[in-house]
Amino acid sequence: MRLLDHKPVPALVLLAGLLAPLASAQAYNVTLTFTNLSAAKGAALSPFFVALHDGSFDPFDTGTTASSSIESLAELGSGSGLAADFAASNPDGVSATVTASVNAFGPGIYLPGGSGSMTLNLDPVKNRYLSYFAMVVPSNDRFVGNDSPVSIELFDGAGNFTGGSFTRNGDSIWDAGTELDGTTGAAFLDGSTATDSPAQNGQIALNHDFSVYGGLLTADGYNFDDLPGASVPLLRIDAVPAVPVPAALWLLGSALPMLGWVRRRKGSALAA
Repeated sequence: MRLLDHKPVPALVLLAGLLAPLASAQAYNVTLTFTNLSAAKGAALSPFFVALHDGSFDPFDTGTTASSSIESLAELGSGSGLAADFAASNPDGVSATVTASVNAFGPGIYLPGGSGSMTLNLDPVKNRYLSYFAMVVPSNDRFVGNDSPVSIELFDGAGNFTGGSFTRNGDSIWDAGTELDGTTGAAFLDGSTATDSPAQNGQIALNHDFSVYGGLLTADGYNFDDLPGASVPLLRIDAVPAVPVPAALWLLGSALPMLGWVRRRKGSALAA
């Protein structure tokens, strides 16, 4: 009997064909860690709302009136409004709330020295940039967040992970301009109700002056004695790749039985 009309597919050619669809669709598991660098008795930070996007998510600008979502974040530490805005405008984006797990208070608040992490699966194109937002307390309406949506790049234009560590000092703190500074309505102050809101009707501006809250008792029981300084580190963001089993290795393992079948089929044909 003659051999089979079709030559067996070489193993490397078969594997290359199986791996080809992955080349343009590789995703990365990235771990984001937020650390409050404030000294003891310094500022605390609310849980972080994070958004991973293509560079188009820009919820605030300096010199403008804060949106209701930024106001909620700056006065109450709530990222729910920003999450809704992001979901509506960035259907391919990835968002999350990262709470403190080390040196935390209450609902995941980052006390001085506190930190928290989360691992997210990201597309290098659709989730190229990171935006972050958190309230700084004690305060009436102070927050941190990147004004430029493309200032923190996790992937370059070729899809390569760049990540790294990003540090922000006290001079990166924003005043939302929505509430007057004082003990009335200030969050994280002992005896103050954060939902009280003496309106300011101002605009978003950089402001690290916390002197009105200096020495006051916080909800965690310490006196706020170490106020943020312009050049004093406040926050560090670390973005590093988590290391899962590469998809290519998994696929290679799943392809081995097929390669064995090809060899057996070839041997059977020759024997016939």
